Amino acid sequence: MREETDYTEAIESYKDDSNIIIEPWGRSIDHLRLTIIGKDGTPYYKGKFIFEIKFPENYPFAPPLN
Repeated sequence: MREETDYTEAIESYKDDSNIIIEPWGRSIDHLRLTIIGKDGTPYYKGKFIFEIKFPENYPFAPPLN
């Protein structure tokens, strides 16, 4: 399943970044929640930005939806 591979790679890529949180939205990894927390010293400091990402059935031939 391609979604599983991409999810695992994303988790590994951002595991040491406390400002980026990637997690399943429910019980499946084809529906994710991405949370980005603004870093110190930026205009986004203390901001919290939440994105919902859905992978279509024909992923990777079609892009994720948001």
